[in-house]
Amino acid sequence: MTANRLVTLSLGLLLAAPLAADEFTDVAMGLCEKVKSCAMKQIATEELTPEVRQMMEPMLENMCANMQANIGEVPTGHELYEPALSCMRSMEQLSCERMQDPDSMRTPECDKYQDLVKKHGGES
Repeated sequence: MTANRLVTLSLGLLLAAPLAADEFTDVAMGLCEKVKSCAMKQIATEELTPEVRQMMEPMLENMCANMQANIGEVPTGHELYEPALSCMRSMEQLSCERMQDPDSMRTPECDKYQDLVKKHGGES
């Protein structure tokens, strides 16, 4: 899996349901930093042209700031708030290798979160 696909999959989860508060933002940023770190490691191992590396590295460097600017707000007591936090925390604990495989990237906490999002009529 390419670093670009890893970033896309992870950001899709982070932005699936726009929730935010200080704790949520902190957890989301922690996961984003982990994804960025894993993507940078992946880029380092791939045989990419210098031009492609130069294009991808700034995108990864700015990824978390851009994500933070796009998160909406929901009260901490919202039904999806804690499950989203649990999902992100569980993903942050994954190894880079597991994050690169969409099937291995799934965690029980994220499955629960996705089920709740679907129940609320959203998409995950």
